[in-house]
Amino acid sequence: MNKFFKKFSIFSIALFSMQSLISDNLIPIEYFACASNQNSFNISPDGKHMLIINTIKDNECDIMQDKSQPVEDDFYMRGLLLLNLETMETKQISRGTAEDGVSSAGWLNNDRIWYRPRYKQGQGIKSIAVFGVNLDGSKRKLIRQHTSWTNQFQIYNYDMANPETVYEMNNTRRPFVYDYYKLNVYTGKKTLVARGPDFGDMKGKATIGQSFHPNGVPMGVLIDDGLDRILYEYNSDSKKWTEHFRFQCQKPGFVPIGTYEGKVVVSGSKFSPNGKLLEENDTNALYFYNMETKEFSEKLYQDPDYDVSGLTGSCRPASGSGTTNRMTSELEFVSYSTLKPERVYFDKEAEQIFATVQAVFPDDHVSITTASADKMIMVVGVSNTNNPGDYYLVNLKEGSVKLLFQRSPWLDRNKLVKAIPVKYKARDGLEIPALLTLTKQKTDKNYFIVMPHGGPNTKQRIGYDSWAQFLVNRGVNILQPDFRGSTGNGASHYIAGNTQWGKKMQDDITDGVNWAIENGYADKDRVCIAGASYGGYATMAGLVFTPEVYRCGINAIGVTDMEQLLNDYTRKSSILSSWDEEPLLEWGNMRTAEGRAYAEETSPLNHVDKIQAPLLILQGSNDPIVEAYHAEDLIKELKRKGKTYEAMFQTYEGHCVTYCGEKASLEYLEIQEKFINKYLMN
Repeated sequence: MNKFFKKFSIFSIALFSMQSLISDNLIPIEYFACASNQNSFNISPDGKHMLIINTIKDNECDIMQDKSQPVEDDFYMRGLLLLNLETMETKQISRGTAEDGVSSAGWLNNDRIWYRPRYKQGQGIKSIAVFGVNLDGSKRKLIRQHTSWTNQFQIYNYDMANPETVYEMNNTRRPFVYDYYKLNVYTGKKTLVARGPDFGDMKGKATIGQSFHPNGVPMGVLIDDGLDRILYEYNSDSKKWTEHFRFQCQKPGFVPIGTYEGKVVVSGSKFSPNGKLLEENDTNALYFYNMETKEFSEKLYQDPDYDVSGLTGSCRPASGSGTTNRMTSELEFVSYSTLKPERVYFDKEAEQIFATVQAVFPDDHVSITTASADKMIMVVGVSNTNNPGDYYLVNLKEGSVKLLFQRSPWLDRNKLVKAIPVKYKARDGLEIPALLTLTKQKTDKNYFIVMPHGGPNTKQRIGYDSWAQFLVNRGVNILQPDFRGSTGNGASHYIAGNTQWGKKMQDDITDGVNWAIENGYADKDRVCIAGASYGGYATMAGLVFTPEVYRCGINAIGVTDMEQLLNDYTRKSSILSSWDEEPLLEWGNMRTAEGRAYAEETSPLNHVDKIQAPLLILQGSNDPIVEAYHAEDLIKELKRKGKTYEAMFQTYEGHCVTYCGEKASLEYLEIQEKFINKYLMN
């Protein structure tokens, strides 16, 4: 067998029963800094073969010492294997060297695959290409060549009547709006199916959603146009697009998710054919929708607290998406996140299959990452807040479940901690969802860190969080709240965060700390705040606006100067794509006197004199999102005011604290461990 399968032999699941907990749950610090191999799997439609993109580096913790490289070459470069699922024999298609690496691959039909080479930086735009090759290595053909770094190529449908043909969309003609083609997988010849919508002024226009007929012809696309969202309908006879529906960011609207039995499924609110709002939903609901008559069905599904895919408040994407059947292009289910992953099924057979698989892993988050057309053979990803990810080969015909691969196997799952979904009330009554993670370490105090997420227009990620697990493993309880302004919790929850940086958004975080104290999860004298990006801003806001609450703070790549941030985004919004208009609603608008006053008031940099607690600053010198001047200017003010602080700049790093260079990640973690030992636990 190939080297990959010597190291990752397929074992029975029974061999991986949980070990008994040991008294010392401490995990070596380097285990949190090591990047895990990211192997991926793709099963052919007939279930006879599987593509495996695998890293060449052994799946072991080996800290890369060269900080100028994110990871070692043998980790970064990945090879491509073909596994015969009947004989379990493997064939090397790509070795994974700098000259022969693979970034992604998939099936064109049962006998032919496509793959993208992975080249080192600096090899030029011509290296961005897509190749097709038969399973026996014959008929290798360049089928797509990118002409710019913004070009994207995506297969969106298969032609079941013709295995030589797939449907693709690409943005070669225009940077942000797709066109649709038939692609011959042997010759690379393209045949136009439909040009995407054309506009008089292309500036700022971008495709953010689309739906298709089973024959590959688009039905409609959702276009981002400043603060407008425009649903265009395609007429295959006239080959023209017409505006179908228009709504504004933060106003009721709806977006297509997919099709089922010839009907379009949409997520959002309900309207009459003339555009009158009939049913405003705070959380996105699902409906069948007739594109010809513009009529909605009765409500199919709605969660009272969380958005079911689509756009939160008709602006920011909600968590989750629609998943379609590979062979029919029909919608199988819509996924979304509450405080755990949820699914709404349309295909009953797919629902039964998933229930069968979920029953094998009842306490974990399960996803079918790839499957045969009949779904009898599949790879199942199993993860949780205390599990970075395990992958199993499931054969429903044989009734077998076998382990293929573990991410970060050096992390003992028994020593990691599962987060607890909780909710608490903010001072104005708004309900705040959160994740609570309690340490296994025996401590004499309830040491506590509140960790606001980045964005801020995102949602607390439901999954493994390396940074949180590291701090919990060091003896700290963690609370991660979805404060107002977070997405996926309904329109009102999201819109309530407009221009509330350092204000009500911060109150939600403070109220979470008070809730934790009242419920015995935190000692009021042992509370720290830590976060990255917007979470770094929230750290600074907590230290300057509620200094009495916190014993210490960790600001990682955080905003400190609101005036400069908003000036940057105001400038970008006038010259770049349209999504940059949205922060003007959410974060403030420096074009107005009110916006300038808000920025001055909420900039932590202007209130450094109020800081009472020690502060740790972590910053990548090459951060393109929160530029290093935020940390540099803050340090100048801290020095001038005589405040206690520590700082670490990483020369080669950008906007990250974990999952960056292994050596940099280790140094970030080491200084945090020393900092909390000195200022939180002392």
